[in-house]
Amino acid sequence: MKRLVSAMVTICLGVFLTSCQGEGPKRMELERWRQVPTYSNPMELAEEWEDYGIGDPFVLRYNGMYYLYCSTQDDQIGVKAWSSADLVNWKPEGLVTEELITKGAYAPEVVYWNGYFYMYTSPGGGGHYVLRSQSPTGPFTVQTDNLGMSIDGSVFIDDDGKWYFTHASGRGILANEMSDPYTFGPDKLIPEAYLQHWTEGSSIWKREGKYLITYTGNHVFSTGYRIQYSISDQGPLGPYRTLENNPFVISTDDKFNGLGHSSTVLGPDLDSYYLVYHNLEGASTSGPPVRKLNIDRLQFNGDRMSLLGPTFAMSRPVAKMPDFSAKEVVPGSTVGWKQEQLRDKTIVVSDSTTEQAFTAEYNFRALSTDESSSHIGVVFAYENERNFMFTDVDSQSHELIVQRVNEGKMDLVGKAQIPKETDLTKLHTIRVTNVNGKIQVYWDNMHKLEVDRQIAGGKIGYIYASASKSAPAMLFTAYSNDAGGSSDYETVKPVPGSVEAVHYLKDKNRGYSDSLANEHRGIAADDGSMAAVLPKAGDWLQYPIQVKQAGTYGIDLDMLPSDAETTIEIAAGAEKQRFIVPKRNKADQTWERTRIGSMALKEGYANLKIKVVQGSLSFKTMTFYPGDEAFSPIDNVPKRMVGMWIPVDGGYETRSHEYIKTFAGSEDWTDYRMDAEFIFPTTPTSDAGLLIRSVHESYYPHQVQDAFTGYYASVNQDGLSLKKVNYGKQEILKTVPLSIQKDTSYRMNVQVTGNRIRVYWNGSTDPVLDYLDPRAYTHGKIGLLSNHSDIIFHQVSVSK
Repeated sequence: MKRLVSAMVTICLGVFLTSCQGEGPKRMELERWRQVPTYSNPMELAEEWEDYGIGDPFVLRYNGMYYLYCSTQDDQIGVKAWSSADLVNWKPEGLVTEELITKGAYAPEVVYWNGYFYMYTSPGGGGHYVLRSQSPTGPFTVQTDNLGMSIDGSVFIDDDGKWYFTHASGRGILANEMSDPYTFGPDKLIPEAYLQHWTEGSSIWKREGKYLITYTGNHVFSTGYRIQYSISDQGPLGPYRTLENNPFVISTDDKFNGLGHSSTVLGPDLDSYYLVYHNLEGASTSGPPVRKLNIDRLQFNGDRMSLLGPTFAMSRPVAKMPDFSAKEVVPGSTVGWKQEQLRDKTIVVSDSTTEQAFTAEYNFRALSTDESSSHIGVVFAYENERNFMFTDVDSQSHELIVQRVNEGKMDLVGKAQIPKETDLTKLHTIRVTNVNGKIQVYWDNMHKLEVDRQIAGGKIGYIYASASKSAPAMLFTAYSNDAGGSSDYETVKPVPGSVEAVHYLKDKNRGYSDSLANEHRGIAADDGSMAAVLPKAGDWLQYPIQVKQAGTYGIDLDMLPSDAETTIEIAAGAEKQRFIVPKRNKADQTWERTRIGSMALKEGYANLKIKVVQGSLSFKTMTFYPGDEAFSPIDNVPKRMVGMWIPVDGGYETRSHEYIKTFAGSEDWTDYRMDAEFIFPTTPTSDAGLLIRSVHESYYPHQVQDAFTGYYASVNQDGLSLKKVNYGKQEILKTVPLSIQKDTSYRMNVQVTGNRIRVYWNGSTDPVLDYLDPRAYTHGKIGLLSNHSDIIFHQVSVSK
């Protein structure tokens, strides 16, 4: 198994990150990063399906452990599973079911509810079945007949206990309301969860009051198989909105592509989230795809979600574990815990104490059904027996009750209903977070209570009636000194990749300069995220990064315009460079994404500091991408042609029966001029033209037609249009009417400089189309495209 590539060292990343200031400690901090255990994508697990690997991975978190399930090889029966405590070291659990209907089981997913594990799978893509077990490792037995509903079924349980099922279609993801684990209502289309083609691999979850849905398309054998997400404020059925940073997981690299069919899971630190997905290795000897497992960390900034990746062949730090945990708590014998009596209650608490901001998790079950066992509580912010808070579960009234004990006096803080079918003799989970003066309480991953209350940190534990015939089983119990996504700040960001501006390191003079306040993490941006502000010269922010390999990297900033020229300095280790950000019309408060230049970076860990030397800066993200490849002019039509391009008189011709495209150059290229002569041999009824700054192109018969991201200077019988294309979505930026005739030679030149795109026609000295794109695509290849047009391209070239 390719996993830990450095020695296992017991180091808590959060602890050493928050203790270092100054150049000496900074070097020590970087050295400690180098000692943290690492893993690398793609992972290779013991006992994978032979000549098939791991496809459509799903990870369930239960009682502090992770359980991985994947699709079954087409001619095999059963579903394989693996278990892990850290998302890296996976132990084979063998076949968790051997039911005959599981031959070629597609995309099995498992949900836990009130003592049972329910598996949903569509064997051979021929409709769904539900299986059930009392253990995450089986045996799962069939509970239903074939329920239909295409493939890739996934279950989401909302905070009110209502179940929803989503599955694939060619119109977008379909959803079904469920009345129980086996009964499904009619299909309801989620139109925003759509990739302009067959869309599959959906998953819904909820975070910070928002519903997120991820989905994949378009064909498992396409290198452009990719993951997109949408977000809703209203409910699991939407309406959803899709943010600009989509698709947010894609790679069409020859060695790493076909990324898709993801699931999302809470990290071991109880605060982070991880995306589990597969990449395509190729076809097996019998035809089905061979895929491998990948896991990368997600990061969140308000409504915007992004991946710290996708990483490939890069030694990344393993997931941070809780700051304190116990697999099981046995009063009187588990080290690090003590038992106390409080009138008619027994309290079992940890010796360890949380910080003020924390997330605590408790897994427990009653061992008897007597009346005194109907109340089981979890304790937090415990100072002593006269001062603490606890959440009590009343199985008679089906209530979750939060109370505070202050100098021995008990006060009701809040209460909420839990499902009426709750059986306390089955395992249940309570999670409590405290951050920014708010206490959040979750019951079995359903958000139940939010309380405005300032509390300090303290010990955690359990409280139950002393008269109970037996103490409850106190199982996995843990806390982390992070809450509400605060662990995102200390996480090492990979380069290439994007850094969220507000995710700077904690602590003054380590993550931010004296004049900036840590509690103020910026201003609201236009997409529901937050942006950082450096208001004056000398202000700076600092981020932990990990550079995959030494080289030159282009840098994009997503920022607000300034009415004065701004000079910034970016430093990473010994590398330091200044950049000029031109002034803009500040009255136009449109957020701009622009390339500020490039910078050489060394391989490995570094602290990345961005500092204002002159002016001010408000920015959302800073994105690094490879920029090593030197520009080299192209003198004629690219030699690599895809589709029915026919050599004709020093050029290339295509016929109208086909949609074809071709690319040349490098994704590293930024500013250049592309020239071409072309003729329509017949009256044009469709479009054709030049592609500029194109990335992530892919080819497969069964996928979205415009499988690339870039600009398209399109010509048809009505004239010239500049379009912005993002995998099937076309946005017309500007159109110029022209008279286009058949058998007439035309010359078009497209020049891209920064955010500005100019198109010249037939040798004109002034552009016929001049467009400034504030949300620019900043780099990419050149290309040709014919959308079912008869066209001959001559003398296609590219130059500075």
